[in-house]
Amino acid sequence: MEAGRPGTGPEARWKPFAAIGGAVVVGVLAAFAIYGVHGGKAAGTPSAGSTGSTASASAPQKSAAAHAQAVAIDKVLDQSKPSRGKLQQGLSQMRPPCSKADQGIAAIQQAADQRAEQVQRAKKLKVDALARGYTLRQHLVDALTASQQADAAYLKWAKKYQANGCSGPTEGDAYYDAGNAASVKATKSKSAFVALWGSIAEQEGLPARSQGSI
Repeated sequence: MEAGRPGTGPEARWKPFAAIGGAVVVGVLAAFAIYGVHGGKAAGTPSAGSTGSTASASAPQKSAAAHAQAVAIDKVLDQSKPSRGKLQQGLSQMRPPCSKADQGIAAIQQAADQRAEQVQRAKKLKVDALARGYTLRQHLVDALTASQQADAAYLKWAKKYQANGCSGPTEGDAYYDAGNAASVKATKSKSAFVALWGSIAEQEGLPARSQGSI
């Protein structure tokens, strides 16, 4: 029953019956009074208790969803750290006299492939239960995408460097410089992600992260 709307209250509902006769009206009103005294409610009107229980039930559900989503993000972060190490390993193996150039190129290729997979996983993350979840996810996607672009550029440089007998520039080479530029972009996105992730990680009991660990 919606109180306060014109034409919808009890008085308006029973008004058309007034002309039928005083006795009928009195009887109907008496029945209505008895109905009210015994605490009857109109169909579809929720009680205060049921409303409260619905709200209290939804809170744990939202909390559980937020935790599950945060854990899924944390798993992607765990996968990203070894990829960073793999890139660093590969670049170090490209140093003259390049005795491990083949292993270096393979390591950089592996890092690039891993990053590409991580980008796709990050794009599919559910974040609707997290505070600023969509912004958080975008920062992570941007960071991983830029990292993958850096890996791909370094890979091109490494192959070119090996083909030239491990001679030639690092900085100043178009591919190497492109890798550095993408790395700078990745670092900015990682920092933006970490700024939002910290409070979520603390609340959900997950490890804090730094931009250097992603």
